[in-house]
This record gives sequence, C-alpha cells and structure tokens, in this order.
Amino acid sequence: MNLLARFEGMAEFLFTGAFKKGAARLQPVEIAKELVKAMLKNKQISISQVYVPNIYRVYLHSSDWGPLASFGDVFLIELSKYLFAEAARNGYTFLTKPAIELHSDETVNPREMVVEVDFDDSIDVDWGDEERNEEEKKPEKKEEILEELDWRESTTIFKEYVKPNLADQSLIGRNSEYFLEIIEGPDIGQSFALKNAEVFIGRHGQCELVLHDPEVSRRHLKIASGENSWWVDDLGSTNGSFVNGQRITHLSVLPGDRIQIGQSVLVIQKSLLA
Repeated sequence: MNLLARFEGMAEFLFTGAFKKGAARLQPVEIAKELVKAMLKNKQISISQVYVPNIYRVYLHSSDWGPLASFGDVFLIELSKYLFAEAARNGYTFLTKPAIELHSDETVNPREMVVEVDFDDSIDVDWGDEERNEEEKKPEKKEEILEELDWRESTTIFKEYVKPNLADQSLIGRNSEYFLEIIEGPDIGQSFALKNAEVFIGRHGQCELVLHDPEVSRRHLKIASGENSWWVDDLGSTNGSFVNGQRITHLSVLPGDRIQIGQSVLVIQKSLLA
C-alpha cells in the first residue's frame, strides 16, 4: 500500500461522518496532496542535502476549517508523519519534524486552500510517547522508523490562549505587579501576567503568549524585565515591531507604552491587586 493510500485510509477512518466521498467540504486527503506539492515546489538544494520546508501553514475557509479543527491535533500529526515519510522516500531532509498549522481565513474560497511554507530550525514537534520509546530502541533503518511510528496526538497547533483571571493570585504571581493587556487585534481583551523574567510572544504554540494574529510572526517579540522598565526585542519578525508608532529592534518601555505587532497592540499595566 503506497503512502497516499495509507493516509487516505487513516483519514477516512478518523473522519467518517465529518467527511464523505463527494461531500461539499474539502477532503483531508486533498490537504495531504497539496502539502506534498508545496514541499516539492519549495525544496532547496545544498552541497550534500536537499532540504524541504518544515513549516506548513494551511489557510482554509471556515466551513472547511471547522470540522478539521474539531478533531484536534491527531489529524495534524498524521499530516506531519505523512510528509516526513514522503520526504524520506525522496531522500529529502527536514530541519526538524514538519509542523502543520491550519488557519481559518474567510478570504479563501470554500474547498480551496492557500499553503505557506517556511524553514525554522527552532521548532519542536512532539509526535507522542511512542516516539520516545522508539528513540530508546534506536532502530538503525529509516524504514523501521517509518513503519513503526504510531498515530498519537501531542502537538499544540490548535492551542487556544486562555485569558488569566486577574483576581487569581496563582496566575499573577506573588511578586508580579504587572501584566500585558491586549487592547487591539484578534485577541483583544486578553491579559497575560508578567511573572517570568522573559516572555516570548508570537503565533508559535511554544511561545508564552500565543497570538492569533496572521500578521504576527511565529516568534515575533521578546519582553524582558529590567530594573525599572522592560526591554522589548524584535526577533527578526517579518512585519516589524513598533512602540508608540516608531519601529524598534531593541527598546526600553514603561507601563502605558503602546507595543504594536501586526494588528495587535499590547500595553503593560499595573495590577490593582499589587
């Protein structure tokens, strides 16, 4: 059984009732095919390796995105493993295991998709406990790895940021007097306690503050505490970072300063409970 047939069979098993042959919605196997096309189209040839993107952002109409998102991470892991196997079959190399993101975008037509790719060696995609067991066994053949990998969920691409309750001191932290408030953008109204020495902000699920802003980079901004202020560092973002309307790369900010990344505006506030 070839890899695409294997994936299609697994997708049909998982999505029976949500996706059927001839259904009006986009089929899971169609996404898998488009990801492979994007991988092949964007390969980079070095002296001794052929590298392919390890980040795939898929933008879908909400009518197609909703049913997929309801299945959580298990579908994303299948896609990741399918791409990994296809790359191995062609002799291609990933910087890390491929990360798949699905986004809802009303500018995309139903049953269509837009795929963006990227190279990023800082990501960490966890396929599950079985992967750790396989690492202990350390099989020598790549074919053994591909055949024995199971289909368990553990990544957090669909991670939803939950607004902290500022009345809860366990979230604020006893020594934390300040928090970030999002006053503009897709996550408006949410707050984040500044209880860590460093806070990374972006769309990546491993950031301390995850934003659902399509104009924000995966790792966009770092905020670090100073003596009487905070240091804001742009992490090489695509669209830049701004403080009070001025583009910055490294700047000290105070409570009340407007920090803008993408469509989102954040302000450091002092807790009334401090």
